[in-house]
Amino acid sequence: MRCILISLSFVALVQAGEPAALQSNDINLAAVLRLAGANHLDIEAACVSLQTARAQYADTRRKFFPWLTVGTSYHRTAGNLQDIPGNVTEESKNNYQAGLGVAAELRIGEVIYQNLAAKQRAKAAEHDVDAARNQTMAQVTQAYFRLLRAQASLQVSQQSRVLAGDYETQLSAAVKAGVAFEADQLRAQVQTFRHDLMIRKTQEDVETASAKLCELLRLPNGVNLRGDTGELTPLTYVSANDSMTSLVTTALNRRPELRSREAMLAAARTDAEGTRKAPWYPDVTMRGFVGGLGGGFNSHTGNFDDVADGVIGIGWRVGPGGLFDSRRSATADSLADQETVLVEKTRQRITREVLESVAAVRSLCDRIAIAEKLLGAAEKAYALTRARAAKQGIGGVLETLRSEEDLSFARLAYFDLVTESNIAQTKLRVAMGLGGK
Repeated sequence: MRCILISLSFVALVQAGEPAALQSNDINLAAVLRLAGANHLDIEAACVSLQTARAQYADTRRKFFPWLTVGTSYHRTAGNLQDIPGNVTEESKNNYQAGLGVAAELRIGEVIYQNLAAKQRAKAAEHDVDAARNQTMAQVTQAYFRLLRAQASLQVSQQSRVLAGDYETQLSAAVKAGVAFEADQLRAQVQTFRHDLMIRKTQEDVETASAKLCELLRLPNGVNLRGDTGELTPLTYVSANDSMTSLVTTALNRRPELRSREAMLAAARTDAEGTRKAPWYPDVTMRGFVGGLGGGFNSHTGNFDDVADGVIGIGWRVGPGGLFDSRRSATADSLADQETVLVEKTRQRITREVLESVAAVRSLCDRIAIAEKLLGAAEKAYALTRARAAKQGIGGVLETLRSEEDLSFARLAYFDLVTESNIAQTKLRVAMGLGGK
């Protein structure tokens, strides 16, 4: 049931809408993910990049359409003019016009390939948003579990301080009664002071972990977050018992980072193809005007009547940026080759991340099993040691203090391993491309 609850909470990353607010200092994993999905800067930056890519894609599509002009113009000529046969005469004339113009300058091939490449880059930006969500989930989850570990360590230190303090009090009373050695009381007192130091250090760790989580969630400074320590139990998001080949294949099929790089490679290849094929498409120029024209000799303003004018031209560009521009094609091919290398590097990185995460999950699972046995033995040993001390009176100081140390160590080791295991599970989930899905 707990795993189902946690898995559902990951969906909050995708469904997050308006920035969320924290109602109290108490927080759990579901709330952390909800806040991260709404407030995290990396997700916001990725969404802005996506909007930019989509706007660029829309801009390339608009290049297929002509533009309109509406206005008027006035032309005045005075002085010598030469006519077609070569005669020079003095003229004084003017004309004016008003109407609607239509114009288009379309490099068909270039616009087609630019549009295809921009569409691929927009897809890459969409995958980048998914990748940002996954990485955000990993960051805030790890920060939250580290906060839980700090809180658990503080609780263990406080409990150990109580046990050591009680024992010190008993020894102090026995020393005053003359039935115990003062050095034994001092040993117990040293143990108490050691726990005091540990408590102060773990208090700092709690505050530091809270500050880090506040930073990731963009919460106000000074908010002392307190997590639900009941969630500090071993969680399983992804089973590490499947074959390594199956896990790597799933990761390569689902990781948005790889999908993004593949989309960028497709865009680069489209650009390279465009440098060779687009120049063979003709460039089209169209201009038209509908309106009225008037004027005449000197400053005459009459003769205004309808006029229509149009022109269409088709041509091919030869040279730089056009046909036979080998350098431009070589540059585009080089960029496509770079993207090919980046795709392969991304594949290798994903494979490594899966292998590392699986190794960590498997190791921590075994170590937790050992830690549980260690904790059980330490608790039983401490109970037996205190029981023997109660029967024998004040005595066995070193054995009691050492037993209490072993119990404290076992508790801290268990919580540390559970925290690292949950963090490793989170990394494996993201490595598999399952975060936020």
